[in-house]
Amino acid sequence: MTTSQIRSDVYQAARETAVLTDRSDLGVLLFSGETRFDLINRMSTQKVLAMAKGTGTATILTTDIGRIIDRLLLYATDSKLYALTSENNSDPIAHYLMRFVFFRDDFHIQDITSDTVIFGVYGPQARPKLAQAGFPDEDLPLHHWREVQFGDVTAYLHRTDPIHGDGYFVMGQANDRAALWSRLLDTGLVVADAAAFDYLRIEAGLPRYGRELTGDYIPLEANLWGDVSFNKGCYIGQEIIARMESRGKLAKKLVVLTADGPLEAGSDLQANGKNAGTVTSTAVGPQGTIGLGYIKTSVLDSESELMVGETAVTINH
Repeated sequence: MTTSQIRSDVYQAARETAVLTDRSDLGVLLFSGETRFDLINRMSTQKVLAMAKGTGTATILTTDIGRIIDRLLLYATDSKLYALTSENNSDPIAHYLMRFVFFRDDFHIQDITSDTVIFGVYGPQARPKLAQAGFPDEDLPLHHWREVQFGDVTAYLHRTDPIHGDGYFVMGQANDRAALWSRLLDTGLVVADAAAFDYLRIEAGLPRYGRELTGDYIPLEANLWGDVSFNKGCYIGQEIIARMESRGKLAKKLVVLTADGPLEAGSDLQANGKNAGTVTSTAVGPQGTIGLGYIKTSVLDSESELMVGETAVTINH
């Protein structure tokens, strides 16, 4: 896997003001029908039996042994439910969900990824910058959203997982891409390319599909406790996840790492000559080499020195 890098000016903007990045590689599915909530509720970790217009939540599809299939961000309208999948993953998720649609279900899926543009705005001044661009200056709860009209352009503002203090998605029709991008750029937002965004999300400890969100891990190990309801009915993988929660003991945990030398994703971490975990993402920037990795909790508790080959690795607490 490649190592992401970030320029110092982009990093400074992310820490002090805000940055703009294109997230249009995220998949967008549109669920409709009377049982749209029922199906997602019985398939995923979050309680989603009903959601009011303008609200949203995150939920995780898991296997029968509690392993991660994908994390979905859900946004409700009066009659539909939008779901953001991970990068380039809308088609597999649509096919997966349709396998569990019963003959009595009134559930329909439309893949609107190619018709949708998604921009991310991250940083401590994200909300003021968006207000400057004409979006509502409102303290939205996480994953909630608002519709905004700019002449004949319709846009949607969504609160999302924060990086350096805050985070938002601006979504709209693909044919309005240029108009929305220009409106956001006119506020003075600094553009972060894909590699720069990857650096920032690694530093923030945000897991990514194909790296930290894979069939090797359960949501609790990925620090996604907020995406899991522990007082809902049955869902696929519930037994394993509930057991790990009730015992209060995870086999491994996702942590942010720093290294005093080069670090490659996929490398094995060692503690006292024994396997201690795996590096899942790496990046290089003003703070040197950073990464994400899953570390055995027994190693975390012992605070043993970590190594990848001859490179010393430190856990960011």
